[in-house]
Parts: sequence; C-alpha cells; structure tokens
Amino acid sequence: MLALMLALANAQPDAVVYGYLAYWADDLESLRWDALTHVAIFNVGIESDGSLSSTSNWTSRVDEAMSYAELHDVKIDLCVTNFSSSSIDSFLSSPSKRASAVSELGDLVNDHGANGVNVDFEGMSSDNKQDLVDFIEELKQVVDEVTLATPAVDWSGAYDYDALANASDGLFIMGYGYHWSGGDPGPVAPLYGGGIWSDYSLDWTVEDYVYYGAPRDKIILGLPLYGRNWPTTNNDVPGDATADSSAVVMSSAIPECEAAGRYYDEQTETPYCFPSSTEQLWYDDVGSIAAKVDYAVNDAGLLGTGVWALHYEGDYDELWDEVLDLTVDLSGGDGGDGGDDGGDGGDGGDEEEYPENDGSSALAVSAGESVLAYVEQEVLLVGDAEEGEHWSWSQVAGPSVALDGDRSRTSSFVAEEGGTYTFQLDVEASDGRRGSDQVDVQVLDKAGCATGAPAGAWWLALPFLLIYRRSPES
Repeated sequence: MLALMLALANAQPDAVVYGYLAYWADDLESLRWDALTHVAIFNVGIESDGSLSSTSNWTSRVDEAMSYAELHDVKIDLCVTNFSSSSIDSFLSSPSKRASAVSELGDLVNDHGANGVNVDFEGMSSDNKQDLVDFIEELKQVVDEVTLATPAVDWSGAYDYDALANASDGLFIMGYGYHWSGGDPGPVAPLYGGGIWSDYSLDWTVEDYVYYGAPRDKIILGLPLYGRNWPTTNNDVPGDATADSSAVVMSSAIPECEAAGRYYDEQTETPYCFPSSTEQLWYDDVGSIAAKVDYAVNDAGLLGTGVWALHYEGDYDELWDEVLDLTVDLSGGDGGDGGDDGGDGGDGGDEEEYPENDGSSALAVSAGESVLAYVEQEVLLVGDAEEGEHWSWSQVAGPSVALDGDRSRTSSFVAEEGGTYTFQLDVEASDGRRGSDQVDVQVLDKAGCATGAPAGAWWLALPFLLIYRRSPES
C-alpha cells in the first residue's frame, strides 16, 4: 500500500492530457500522474479474424496502473492496434468479427475496472470509412470511453471526422511525421507551415478537422516526445537527405543538440541542430512542446493535448510542470488579475467587481488544499484570490525549505526530510484589501512515513489522499 502513495498535486489539468505508455516502458511509478488525465497502455493487437493478440501487454500492468491512477483520477485506456490495411479490411468489414472483438475488448477493460479503449488503426482504406464508425459505435456500448488515434493528414480519405467525433469521446490527432523517416529533413511536428516549409502543420491539421466537422471540444492534439536525425548532403535548411532518418527520443536529443549547438526555427516552433556536417537532427524539447500545448488548449480551444510517448522525456521533468502551467485554470474564474488599472480583467461590465476601499475589508484567499508528497519530490503550491496583485508565500512550520517563486501565485519546494510543513499565502489586491490562508503538506520519507510517525502507520496519511480529486466528468 505504501508504495502506491504518490504526491497529490494541488492543481491538476482541466484540459485533457493524454499519454501513451508503450509496452517497452515498464516504469509506472515515475510517471507524472499529477499532470495527466488519461494513460493509454500500448498495445493489444487485433487480428484479421477479430481475435486479440499480445493481451499480456495489458493484463501484466493494468492493475498496477489502476492503483496509481485512482489516486489522481487518471483514466486508464487499452490501446488496440492494427497497422495492416488488408487485415483492417478483413476485420472491419465483417460485423461478426467486429462483434467478437468488441466483446473481448469490453471484458479486458471492465474486468480490471479500467475506463476505455483507444483505437489506433493505421493504413486505413477509404473502403472501410463507415465500418470504422460502426466499430466505434459498437465499442461505446460496452466501455465508458472510446478515443481514436487519427492521422495528421488523411491522404486516403479514410476517416469520417465528424461521424467519428460524434461516435467517440475524442480524436487524438497524431500530430507528428510531417517530415518522416524516408523524406527530407525538417520539423517532425511544425506548429505553423509556410515560408520555406509546406503548408502542412499542426495548425493546418486542426483547421482541416474542424472544416470537415470535428468539434474542437472533441480534438486532442498529440505531440511527439522524439525527433529524427537525417543523414544529409550538408547543413543547408531545408536540406536533402541521403538515406532514411533514425528516431531520437527527447531525453537523448536535448543533450546532443546542447553539445552540437541548438538552433530554433521560429516559423514551426521547432529546435534543431547539426550533429555533424552531414547530419540534421530535428526534435521537440520542453520549450517547443510548451508552445504547442499552449496553442492547443488556449489558442485553438481544443479538448486537450497528448504525447507519444511517456518516458521519452527521460529526466526532463520540467516538461510536465510546463504542461500543468498551461492546462490548469489558475484564474479561479475571475477573468484575469486585473491588469495595471486594478480592473477585474474582463468581466464584460463597466464596473469593477470589487469596489476600492481603505483595506479594512478582508480579501478572500485560498492557499489550496492539503497535499501528500514524498521526500525529494517537488511539491507545487497553488494559490487563489478574488483579486490579487501582490502575492507572497512563506513557511510557518516544519523543517526549513527553499521556496521557488515565493512572490507569485504558484510556488514550489523540495523537502529533504519527512514531516508536516505549513505554508502561508498573503495576497494584496490593487484596492488595498489583504487576505491570507495556510496549507499543510505532509511529506513521507522513503519508507512511507512522516518523521515521528510509528513504523507502518501509513493510515495516518489516508485523509490527505482523499482531500483533492477531480470530478468524474473532468
């Protein structure tokens, strides 16, 4: 039980954050569960006769995944795959084969208390356009959620975007491969096209989906935590490849390009480098992913964002802090921080929401809900107020820690020892009103106990585990 206790972040994503966990990545404990809303376990295969294969990829890890997910209200999906056009046709075109697969998939998901199925069929023919819609509708009858992995560009016209969106809970656009293994070097996931690049880009893809009837609130923009290294004739951009490229995960690409010299293509929001005079490595790092997440959830107004694949970021954990910053609503619904003139930041009216006064009226402030964490784990503190101009975090109890960002709405720290830590948030509004609030953080040592707690007294932490959870609808 103790091994299953993870830190409950004070803030969790409001937008969908969908991550694929590949079968070759077996470390579940280190996932940033606080920054995710969905994890799809990749993969169970579906054969031409409708039977399922490689089911052990699911059954061997779903129970452990569920134990972590339940602490954070993360949904666990089974990712079912088929990448053969002839096999897909044989299976999808047969109602009896579809029915057999639907029954087996429903049992695999429901027997473990998981949430749904993610369908990843690649190489689809337009002949199976309606068959795929029928399959999704049939799956929805037996599991809570169904999502689909869909292409950045539907070259074969095989995906009925509006019908699939209507039948499912979301379309995960595989927003990568714009420059592919066998092509010339360039951005794998360009945010915008044009200039020296083609028009095909993430922005183009999203608008294409919307044009053909997919609602924005059914679109999840998938992003790559990897890049590609092309052998080239020289370092010209755009360049010419001399052979197929190789995939390079983010955790390897970032240090390689730091050593070689990082460049950045502003048009596409993509970093790149030249590992040698005849190589070009194009990839995504923390900054470029953040720009694309910001576009997805704040500019394009999509259901959310996602990644292929979890763990490709390696030790660059700041990626998930950026994702949280961009997918958590910290405004408390007040329409903004008031700006320089002390206004309410956009409530649509001419009057201020809170009249100016001499400071005698208290400002409503929240330092957030209590949090459970482990030693050496970063803890995020998130405050809220009716209207805040000046923010100040301070520690009032517990072993001393260094606060990062103690003059902003959010702050963070890392504890070196177990115990109960108490922090105070003081906020002053532009009209002079002040308010404060405190929050407790229970930090467990690596044995699973707070300092001073009896050995094995894990139950002392249970109340903290139940304090903050998203609603099932979020």
